[in-house]
Amino acid sequence: MGLFSRTEQEKRERNVSKNNNSSNNLGELSGLSLPFKDAEKSDLNRNKIIQQIEYHKKFPVRLLEETTNILQKINRLRLSPKQRKDHAELLTSYIYPVVLLWYDKYQKQENSLPESSERRNALIASVEAIHQLSISYKLLFRDFYSADKKEYKKDNKLAYQYGARSLELIRVEQRLRALRYQKLPKVSWQHCNQIFFSFAKQNEIDTDYELIGLIGVRKSSDKLRKGGVPKSNIRKLYLSIQLFGVLDVTTWPTRMFHIPDAYLDLLSGEGLKVVADDGKEVKPGFLLTYYKNEMPPVFKRSDNFPSPLIKFDYTNLYNVLVEDHKEIGKQQFLDDFDESKFSRPLVEVREVDRVPVIELMIMGLTQRERRKKRHVSFDDTSLSVYFGFHEVNRLLKDITAPDQARVKESRQFIDTLAMSSALLAEEQKSYLAASWAITNFSTGGLLISTEETDFSNPIQIDMLMAFTMPENKKHPILGFVRRLNRPNAKQIEVAVVRLSNYAEAAGVQAQGEMDSSTAKAVILIKDVRGEWNLIIKTSMPYSKGEPLKLIRANGSHLPVRLGEVVYTKKDFKVFELRSPGLEIVK
Repeated sequence: MGLFSRTEQEKRERNVSKNNNSSNNLGELSGLSLPFKDAEKSDLNRNKIIQQIEYHKKFPVRLLEETTNILQKINRLRLSPKQRKDHAELLTSYIYPVVLLWYDKYQKQENSLPESSERRNALIASVEAIHQLSISYKLLFRDFYSADKKEYKKDNKLAYQYGARSLELIRVEQRLRALRYQKLPKVSWQHCNQIFFSFAKQNEIDTDYELIGLIGVRKSSDKLRKGGVPKSNIRKLYLSIQLFGVLDVTTWPTRMFHIPDAYLDLLSGEGLKVVADDGKEVKPGFLLTYYKNEMPPVFKRSDNFPSPLIKFDYTNLYNVLVEDHKEIGKQQFLDDFDESKFSRPLVEVREVDRVPVIELMIMGLTQRERRKKRHVSFDDTSLSVYFGFHEVNRLLKDITAPDQARVKESRQFIDTLAMSSALLAEEQKSYLAASWAITNFSTGGLLISTEETDFSNPIQIDMLMAFTMPENKKHPILGFVRRLNRPNAKQIEVAVVRLSNYAEAAGVQAQGEMDSSTAKAVILIKDVRGEWNLIIKTSMPYSKGEPLKLIRANGSHLPVRLGEVVYTKKDFKVFELRSPGLEIVK
């Protein structure tokens, strides 16, 4: 029967016409610009097109820009399917190798802001070229697909090929945009859903399809290690896009982009299952989407969702992630590591990334409702922002230093820079143009934004940060970068999780050590719930339950014991801290 109930199918079939003229029909792609110009002979001169592209072969960005211009012209022309296919395949042969090389290069590199002009130009050109290429294949899909079953069977192989190719290119666009902290546009989400639903109607989503290339594919999977041709199908491509979106992988460190697909491969189609919608409340472990959805799947049903709808069952994936999380916690507690007890995708991840990525996935698959009210900020009060463990620790030390006149003089340049998001003024622009602004805030975090320039301060996801206001410079707020987002070409948004209501620089050493000069630098905080925590560098070999001596900012010594790990990030960890004598230093 397929994914739609009989009632659903009958309802659709009553509304579907063979020629697909209605934008509400399966097989249509909302908002797709249709060809409107007749082609002239010069427009289709293959040798001329090749010559245009070859001229730019030594300059990859210009090559992509040229192919994008050619595709934009071709996508406006009324062509026969064969003409459109021939030109799409020709241009694919020039575009994809360049885009693949850049994706491999930048996905492996640790990304941070500001983005280099070389990287920015390469990725913008890649996104535009892939987007225009996807339009060509969407037009071909539209030419061959029919919602009528008899009509569909006439050209089902070509319809499937072009539909799958369109989904593959949507996935490539999604991954490329994610490298720049940009989300997939609404129209691409809608086309992704419309293509899948169209083939689900025909009960044809599992036919093997040869991919153009390896973007979004794990090379360690299938036969690729032996040089085999990568294959997929419409179901797998669709689920890969959906999971990447619902987990908000766009906000992750780029080196982790492959991990959701690694779990899908591990569970062989059982990690994220597409099931028919029963019209009932969406239970835990399930997600919901619909034919014209312009965003990732959701956890709740809304009365205004149009039919048809489907659900995703992710209980198997969630259970595997929870088991991996428990196993990591157990092994950390026992200080006895055995990788054979982890799922294969986790073994392939660097040790320092294992806890963060598991927690990101579990959090992404957990329905969350905002409990803390978020307030919109219109205050243009100057905000000073400090980046990284070293700068935050230095700030806290200087605040409590006895010679404040000397400190003020030594920090003048540092504090001036902290009020701006740029290290240097760009040409004649003032610091004000690149100052930090609080977009909104709550007790649990804040969203800050700025104009990105080539001189912006380096920022990475999970970086420790501190904030001060002019009226309260003695009491910095500590947090870390949860995600980055580019809402437009010039602005960058930084979502920050708040860690503390109180913070001070401190040191720790073994309880038996007498020489305080050997103490390692740490940061003592009181979190938003009023509990004491300790921030240490990830490289420090401390674990839960370890007894230590804490050296406070005022020089006092206090025996403490590390509790549970609250956060594990690339550069720092946050432990609960246990001691009967802890109190705020006045």
